[in-house]
Amino acid sequence: MADKNPGREPGIQPAASSEHYYDYEARFIKQKREQERINILPRVIKPAMFAKGEFALGDMRVFSRYTVAPLSALTCGFLGLRPDAQTEPKRMIPSLIAYIIEGSGESVQEGVKFSFAAGDVVIVPPYTTYRFVAHATEGFRAWLPQLRLWHGQGLLRRDPLDHGRSTDENQTNSDQKVAAVFQARRQIRNLTAGKTRYDWFLSRLAEENQVERETPRVIRATDCSWESTRRGKLKFYISRWTEVAARGLDVMAQEINPGEHSGEHRHIFEELLLVVKGRGYDLHEGTRHPWEEGDLICIPPMITHQHVNDGKDAAQLVSVWPRQPGHEFLGGIEQISNASDWRA
Repeated sequence: MADKNPGREPGIQPAASSEHYYDYEARFIKQKREQERINILPRVIKPAMFAKGEFALGDMRVFSRYTVAPLSALTCGFLGLRPDAQTEPKRMIPSLIAYIIEGSGESVQEGVKFSFAAGDVVIVPPYTTYRFVAHATEGFRAWLPQLRLWHGQGLLRRDPLDHGRSTDENQTNSDQKVAAVFQARRQIRNLTAGKTRYDWFLSRLAEENQVERETPRVIRATDCSWESTRRGKLKFYISRWTEVAARGLDVMAQEINPGEHSGEHRHIFEELLLVVKGRGYDLHEGTRHPWEEGDLICIPPMITHQHVNDGKDAAQLVSVWPRQPGHEFLGGIEQISNASDWRA
């Protein structure tokens, strides 16, 4: 084929346009600045340092990342209710999980009550009307970890549930349209198994509806067993092997006795931990990050880390991480050293 630029020497590629050059340069600078912010931002967060509200590590409704903590995909909030108090009804597209730190109460979902106690995990499926109610004899506190991936897809939608009092006709029509879509999806029950791969996707919706109808809305702490592992003493609430109507996050608890430490490992996904009780410190590639009860521990991607209990009492941590970024042969965990109490 004839060269469209006959004056150019053979083998010499045309120079990139200034527009493309500066676009690439801007992206390179942005990535470098993000990495610098990850390195600078604190790995242990005290939620009391920030204004009260739903999100302790950054609002899911904004696009800015790395504003409070060195995490991009995860944030969280806290909920506290006094005895006999309750929240206003809510409904949103993403599913919700709540780890009950202390106290007891009920989660009311579409009019059905589900009781919970300290140490339990509450499941709210996608687009489900819910509210929390504290028991008359005691209130409760809950930790609500959440994904920040929904805002990028335009799906972080929350219905006002004002029962027709809205004066915005466009908003009302939009709410009704979304409600109709989810109602139609939930009507899909039994599909005849087909022979093509596409038929699997069709049957999957019916299976998801079945999981939502039949799986528990509360995962009891007493129903989850402790395991002795190379990482330490662990209890899994939600994992890849759990059938549950909230699959965005895995949830795990860990206990570390005084003077002991967890195993050291590394993984591609972010991790966020709540210190339920105890005190100690994290080691992140040699740097030390002290923590105590009520703190949040932030683990950026591909950082070697381990937890050390230097207190007088057992420490308990609750950990969450997103499932999705671990595909493409990146989801495995690299074990570097074993927990101090591991016995093969």
